[in-house]
Amino acid sequence: MSELAGLIIGLILTLLIYSYIWGDNPLYRLAIHMLVGVSAAYAAVILVTQIFVPIYRELLTPSGSDLLTWIIPMGLGLLLLLKRLPRLSWMGRGTMALMIGVGAAIALLGALTGTLWPQVTAVNSTNPVLNLIIALLTIATLATFQFTGHTDDHDEWIRPWWQRIGLAQIGQAVIMITFGALFAAVLNTSLILLIERISFFLTKLAS
Repeated sequence: MSELAGLIIGLILTLLIYSYIWGDNPLYRLAIHMLVGVSAAYAAVILVTQIFVPIYRELLTPSGSDLLTWIIPMGLGLLLLLKRLPRLSWMGRGTMALMIGVGAAIALLGALTGTLWPQVTAVNSTNPVLNLIIALLTIATLATFQFTGHTDDHDEWIRPWWQRIGLAQIGQAVIMITFGALFAAVLNTSLILLIERISFFLTKLAS
């Protein structure tokens, strides 16, 4: 009985989500609010059971270094909460700076090791023409985001040379093709998920 109820609820929520095909509507917003609410509740439960409860147990049975590893993040977290108080908000700047610094370092390391380095190592040394094309298209794409220029003696704006020779336009074309491919991939993924959901419901109903 519970499995049938879960199947019906899942089918209803799936239909509510896909009602967005006909535009934004209250049914779609209801499903989204339920999704956000359930996700927030799940995150809160995980936060309590995986973080607060272990900290509480460590505080009840202090043991040197283990206690220190919990006190430091707790102190930083309390300082961060003080930013809500105007007079004491300055005390949370150190924690905020630490968070931003660590986040920036992680993002930079992820960009280097997860994006840039794999692209460099994936270069095929046996095909220099293809490598040259990839390098030129990359430079053209980067040139698209450079908007520097200068004015002449008559106060007329002069565009950079790479925009005058059409390099930026080539970069724009590369960006458009990339976004088109990404959109096609997203659409393909959505259709695969829809087919999977329909197959799941049909299998459950037939069993």
